[in-house]
Amino acid sequence: MTTLELESERGSPDDPAVEGNLETRRESLVRHASETLSGARTGAQSLIARVLGAVQATQTSAQATTKALQKLPDLTLRWLAASSVGLGAGLYLAGKRRIAFAAGVAPALMLGAAVVLRPVKPVAPTPVKP
Repeated sequence: MTTLELESERGSPDDPAVEGNLETRRESLVRHASETLSGARTGAQSLIARVLGAVQATQTSAQATTKALQKLPDLTLRWLAASSVGLGAGLYLAGKRRIAFAAGVAPALMLGAAVVLRPVKPVAPTPVKP
C-alpha cells in the first residue's frame, strides 16, 4: 500500500473531520487516564489504611503477649526458649527451608525479649549489723 492510499483511507491530517476525531480521542484518553488515576489513588489510600490497622493490631497483640510472658517464672521461660531453639536447630540440621527454621526460632526470640524487657523490681537493702 502506498502513502497516498493510506492517506485516502485515514483521511488527510488537514481534513477538519480527522482533526475533530483526534480531539475526541484526546479528550477520551484524558478522561480515561483521570479516572484510572483516581481509582488508583482510592485503592492506595484504602491499602494504606488497612496496613496501618494491621500494624497497630500487631503491636497491641505483641505488647499483650509480652506482658503475659513476663508474668511466667524464669525457669518456665528458659525451658520454652530452649525448646524453641532446639526445634529450630533440628529443622536447620534436617535441611528444611529457612522459613521453617525461622518459625522454630521465633518464639525463643519473643521469650528472650520478654525476659529482657521485664521490669526490674528494686531490691530492699539489707540492714548492716553493727
